[in-house]
Order: sequence, then structure tokens, then C-alpha cells
Amino acid sequence: MQNGFKRVLLMLVLLLSTGGAMGLEIIKSEYQTGELTRLCDEAIRNTTQQLDELAHLPMEKRNIQNTLLAFEKITADFGEKVTPLTFQAYVSTHEKVSQEASACEEKVSQFSVSIFTRKDLYLLILGQKTENPEQARLYAETIEGFEDSGLKLSDPELEKVKKLKQTLASLEAQFSTHLNQDKSFVDFSSTELTGVPSDFIKSLEKTSDGNYRVIVKEPQYVRIMENATNSETRRKMLAAYENRAAKENTKLLEEAIQVRAEIAQHMGYRTWVDYRVHRRMAKDSRSVVAFLQDLKDKLSKRNQEDLKELLKFKQEQDSSSKDLKAWDLRYLAYQLKKRDYQLDEEKVREYFPAEGVIQGLLQVYSQLLGVDFAEVPNAKVWAEGVKLFEIKNHRDKKRVGYFYTDFYPRSGKYGHAAAFSLVSGRRLDVGQYSHPTSAIVANFTPAEGGRPVLLSHDEVETLFHEFGHIMHQTLTKAPYASLSGSSVDQDFVEAPSQMLENWVYSPEILKILSGHYQDQKKKLPDELIQKIIKARDFNQGYFYTRQLLFGFFDLFCHTSDKKVDTSELYQKLHLEFVGIPAIENSHSPASFGHLMGGYDAGYYGYLWSKVYAEDLFTRFEKEGLLNSKVGHDYRKWILESGKMVDGFELLERFLGRKPNSDAFYRKLHVQ
Repeated sequence: MQNGFKRVLLMLVLLLSTGGAMGLEIIKSEYQTGELTRLCDEAIRNTTQQLDELAHLPMEKRNIQNTLLAFEKITADFGEKVTPLTFQAYVSTHEKVSQEASACEEKVSQFSVSIFTRKDLYLLILGQKTENPEQARLYAETIEGFEDSGLKLSDPELEKVKKLKQTLASLEAQFSTHLNQDKSFVDFSSTELTGVPSDFIKSLEKTSDGNYRVIVKEPQYVRIMENATNSETRRKMLAAYENRAAKENTKLLEEAIQVRAEIAQHMGYRTWVDYRVHRRMAKDSRSVVAFLQDLKDKLSKRNQEDLKELLKFKQEQDSSSKDLKAWDLRYLAYQLKKRDYQLDEEKVREYFPAEGVIQGLLQVYSQLLGVDFAEVPNAKVWAEGVKLFEIKNHRDKKRVGYFYTDFYPRSGKYGHAAAFSLVSGRRLDVGQYSHPTSAIVANFTPAEGGRPVLLSHDEVETLFHEFGHIMHQTLTKAPYASLSGSSVDQDFVEAPSQMLENWVYSPEILKILSGHYQDQKKKLPDELIQKIIKARDFNQGYFYTRQLLFGFFDLFCHTSDKKVDTSELYQKLHLEFVGIPAIENSHSPASFGHLMGGYDAGYYGYLWSKVYAEDLFTRFEKEGLLNSKVGHDYRKWILESGKMVDGFELLERFLGRKPNSDAFYRKLHVQ
């Protein structure tokens, strides 16, 4: 996920010292109580003053340099100041700092709304003559950004939109805070944990009454759902997982949906989907609905076959079973995969110690994209275990950027996996370019049973996906912060990262990534590699049907002309799409962070961009996964351009032809 929670301006932070130095600190990560709040308020106050001065520039003195480019610089500089502050809401180990960061994020979101609803700034830039294609692109995107915020409306209507957008920003920030700070857990007896790996059980906190405490976050949730033989254990775990922050977030989400509908109406659009999609690759809601409906029709039979296979397997274990339950699906799929493909994921883990996988990943990306990576020693970071890496061009040894790795769960941390852009690329002075910096924030399985941290193959795939975002963010050459890195169309942003998931199904790549934790020279055996590749297609009908469920849920929420009961709607769609009821009395949408973190009316983008991800992969598939020539072209056309070029044009330049969906449907074995 490309920072699903990028509220506003997680942009630019200039380096505070030179690369490679002892104690390098790129972003400030230690704050005293009250300091973060003070810095946040100060940044907003100073930026307001700068924008006020800009807006009062006499008409006769205005030009492209002191209007559009000055505005771009001021907003990028603002991002430089607030990025370290808002980022702490997702990673800080100190509860008070995290709370201050969440409050700052809300303020920054509302301030961003106020910037783009200022008519004086809009009129300052409107009509300025650009001097080159780069400026023309920035001009077009900036003006459209203002106009999408209501600058073509009458003053009374604009004021209504501004207030509604600020309300929405507040709702979204609160939603995210509740999820990040959720501390739900379930206590189980040893009997209830039958089937769960013993080393995992030993790693759990022991309660005073002798039970084991399972935190309701990845990856503990996954280990329970895939391995616990006790059906009631899985039911309790799923119920807890789908009720995280339920009371607060259900209300926030449903209010946000109503506010969005009001904004769309004021802006002259029929629905929030139409309003959000008109500047993306899809262009309008009809294209989105047609795409998803076509995929639904194609996948329906495949999904039914997958579920039929799972029910048959369940009945082999218990002949009295009549149907599937929601808490059965993950368990049955995992166990059936293990039986039919003789693929023991616990055995596979032994060949993926985290440190070895990371080094292998860096080796692959280095060869593919022509860059070198080196860990920065003694870097100042926000938590134990976080590391900082430097990126340099292989050919000229020039520093390109940095990235952090923050892989393991802790209290108050963001609960899934995402790539956060901390320092956006932008041109500084002549011949000078910022050093883009990003962070992978994930929650991999911690060390168990005296062994090092061992990753599942799914976690390795997640790592490749998120690092795809990191490369998109850090290898950018776009001249402007607002258009650099992964600041591309929402329905294109996942394409580069999803394409790179294919690498972890290549025997050549798996040999590079693997090495037994007891002897790194012992690579993943060919037999296990073939089982991984063979099992890749397993249960994909159900997997993509769930993606369709989320996509349609998003669309229905944001096209309804009535108040939406999100829990009821989800229950209805789950039964319609998946074919079995969702767990009762659950409020799954309350933890559907994408809908309150930038993917609203855009979750379809995962499937939309998957089409182009598979099409992009056809060149590598044909010419080689480690082919540096193809990697160079990929870096040049896809990673470096940012939003300076439209997505379809980028695809056509890299592929040498118009993109199509053939590879996507071929992979799914559907017509």
C-alpha cells in the first residue's frame, strides 16, 4: 500500500547532515512533550504569513516565477516542516507524542483545505504564462487542484465546500488515530490454541491465569486464523479483528460518506465517485463500474469452484459439516494448500530469515535498477530495530536518496504494511536535487523460539510490493514535489509495486532471497520452489472476489443517495460476492482504513492497476527478471517521471505499444 494514510503533504524534509556520517538524522524523531504541537502550530502560522505575502504581490510584478513556482516552493517547504511531525502518529513509541502527531495531522489536513480554497491564491496563479512544458504541466495540475476544491463556485458555495472538506479531514484523521491506537486482544487457553505453532505460542504474553494473550493485529491474527484447529478460537479472533474501533469508527465513516456526498453535490457532480475519478485514468464512474462488473462476471464461476473445494475439504474433516463459515476460509485454504501442494509454510519460513531476505532483495533491485544500497551506521531513528539505508547510483556513485525499514509490531504502531514518502523529490537550485526519503512500515512476525526473525513467503511478497513503492518514491526525477515520486493517479499508483510481486515466484530470484537460518548457504530446495510456484494459482478466485467485494463496497458507499449503514451494506455484499455470510455482529468497515486514508472512491484502483502491472511484467517475463536494460527502461519511464506524464503514456513508452488486459485475464485463467 502506497501510504494509504497520506493525509496531506507528507512531502519534503531536507537532509540535516551529510550521508554516511555517524548519527545521521534525516527526520527528527525524538520530541519532548508539547514540542511537536509547538512546531506544528509554528509551521502553519509561518506558512500562512508567506502565502498572505504572496497573495498581496502587485499585479504588475507577477510572473510565473513569483506566483506558481513560489507557491509550489512554499507548500513544499511546509511539507518539509510537518512531515516528521505527522509521521510520528504511525510509528512513535511514546503515546503522548503519537497523540500530538495525530492532532497535528488533523490541523495540517484542515490547513491544506484552507490553502486550496483561497481565491486570492487561485487568481494569483490563474492566467500566468508558462515558459516550458514542465511549468505547463505544473500549472495545469495546480489550477485543477484549486478548481477541484471549488474555486469556480460562488463565494457562498465555496465557503460551504471549504467547511465540509475541513470537517472531512477531521473525520479521516480521527479514524486513523483510533485504528493506530487500538489495543484489542483476545486471551486463549493452551487447548484453544491447538494447531498453532508452539514457538509462536511461547512468544505470546502469558496472563496471570495461565492463558495466552493474542494481540488483534497482523501478524498474530494471521497465525491464529491459519492454524487454530478449534473453530471457536477462529470465530473469536475474527470477531475481535472485525470489531476494532467499531463504535467510534463506524460513526466516523458513515458521517464522512454523507459529507463527501454533500461536497460532490456542491461541486456539481452526481456522486463522490464521479467527483473523485474524473482526473484519474478511469475518468468516470461508468468506466469503473463496467470494469468491476466485467471482472465480477468472469470470476463468479472461479470463486464458486474455490469455495466448493474448501467445503469438500471441511467435510472430509467433519462429515456433519453443511456449510462454510467466514472464520473457516483462511484456515481451510491454508491447510488445503499445505495438503494438496505439500507446502508447509512453517518449513518455508526456515529459508527466509529476515536479514537474508532483505540483503537478497537489495541485491535484486540493485542489479535491476542500477543502484547500490548501504546501511547507514548509528542513524538516529524513532524506535529500536529501525534502520536507515542510503541509495546511490551504481554508475556514478551519486547519492540518490534514503529509506528506512520499520518491520516489527509494537503498541500504537500502524497495523499493516505501507510505504510512507517522507522526503519528496524536487529540484532545488540549478544542478541540485533533493534526496527523496521513504519508509517501509510493516508488521512482520517477530522472532520465536530462540530463532531469528523468519518470514513467510507471503511476507516476502509484501516486502517486494512495498519496496516497489519505495523505489517509485526515491528514484524520481520529477522537478516538483507535488508531482514527484508516487504522487501519480490513484488508479496507477499500485501498478509498479504489484508488478514486482511477480519476482518472488521466480526460481532464480528465490535462490537469491533464501538461505536456511541455520546455514545461509542452504538455499530454498527446488522441490519447495516448485510447490510455491504451483500453489500460486490456488484460491485466486476467492482472493480476487474479496478485492471486488471491497471495490464494490467502496462504490456503493460513495454513490448512495441515502444514509449508508456500512455494517449492513458490508454484510449484504459479503453474502452476494463471497457466497457465505460475514461473521455476525461485526463492523468490518470500521477498520477499512483505505476508505478514510485516500483510497475512498478509489479502492477499485488495486484491480485497475493490477491489469497494468501484469502488462508491464510481460517485458520482464520475455527479456529477463534481472535484465538491467529493461530495468533501466522501467526506471526511466515508470519510476522517474512521477506525474509529469500521464499514466497511459508512461505505459506505452515502456511497453512500446498500447497497454492491454490480456496478461491479467490470462493469469486469472478467465475469459
